[in-house]
Amino acid sequence: MKILTLLFSLLLLGCAAEEHQDLREWMRDEAKGMKGKVAPLPEITAFPVVAYETETLTPPFAPGKIVTLDVSSDKSAPDRSRPQQPLEAFPIEDLRVMGIIMAGSVPYALIQTPPPNKPKHVRVGEYMGRSFGKITAITSEAITVVETVKDANGAWVSQERQLSVPKGGR
Repeated sequence: MKILTLLFSLLLLGCAAEEHQDLREWMRDEAKGMKGKVAPLPEITAFPVVAYETETLTPPFAPGKIVTLDVSSDKSAPDRSRPQQPLEAFPIEDLRVMGIIMAGSVPYALIQTPPPNKPKHVRVGEYMGRSFGKITAITSEAITVVETVKDANGAWVSQERQLSVPKGGR
């Protein structure tokens, strides 16, 4: 039985080898004219070595800035030598006007700071917010704050902001 299986396997193997002989010949004929066409690698050029001198060059990750003569002699820069007031520790977006109090003819505004801090009263001439915001006017409807910020060229500019008093006790 084993011999019969072995003979049958050899017979099938012999037939299989002759079955695709024409295909194999065609492949050999086609492969005779083929040659690989690999382009040569480009020549690698070495980059020149440049010494980095930190005193004369701009740091590689620092944003470049063009400073004009007007910016260097800017007289509108805020006074950084004056002592900071308590409400300058908060962004102006986090401060809310709770109401206006009149003490004789002098208006005061009651400003709510982020919790757990208590409300603080302010008057015209005091500062609030992180952008050197100076209170220039207090009315029954709003507080006017003039902030001093840097523009795209690095010059100090003033921008006015209104903080409204909530209507209906809100």
